[in-house]
Amino acid sequence: MTKLINAFKKIGTALSVISIVALLIMVCLTIADVFLRTFFKAPIPGTVEIARMMMVTMTPCFTAVLMRNMHVDVGLLVDKFKPNAQLAFAAFGHVLSAIVCVLMCYQGFMDMAKKMSQHQVYTMLKIPTWPFYMIFAIAMGFFAVAIVVKLIDKIIRKDVVVPEEKEDGEVSA
Repeated sequence: MTKLINAFKKIGTALSVISIVALLIMVCLTIADVFLRTFFKAPIPGTVEIARMMMVTMTPCFTAVLMRNMHVDVGLLVDKFKPNAQLAFAAFGHVLSAIVCVLMCYQGFMDMAKKMSQHQVYTMLKIPTWPFYMIFAIAMGFFAVAIVVKLIDKIIRKDVVVPEEKEDGEVSA
């Protein structure tokens, strides 16, 4: 299981690099567009479309965030549960998240097929839209698998927060 987790971490890291490059392109292009539009009255054509494409290209970084535990985790209520209840709550959340990701993956592929059959392109740049639906669909499918892997790892390691006990044996709130 450790090899699988490490493989997902490496793949997630590679996908994060792609996402960071997309973010940098989006930021630089937007700054240049605002500068040129403001000072020279000459905006860069298609900037909004390129920004949309780059946002979609950033979705694969979700896997790296999950696998490296860099996501926001607020356990105000769940951390007070007994370990088995915490694990059950985590399992429910992971399964629900994986199902939503699978549905998003499926819908992404359905939309991709529709865009391909319609030969849909971005208005200004005339770039086909379907590759970005494919990127999104693949990213969501990979994310769903990563969620399941993370859940299995959590169950194997029994990764829960054990409530601290006070000196008199009472569980702290």
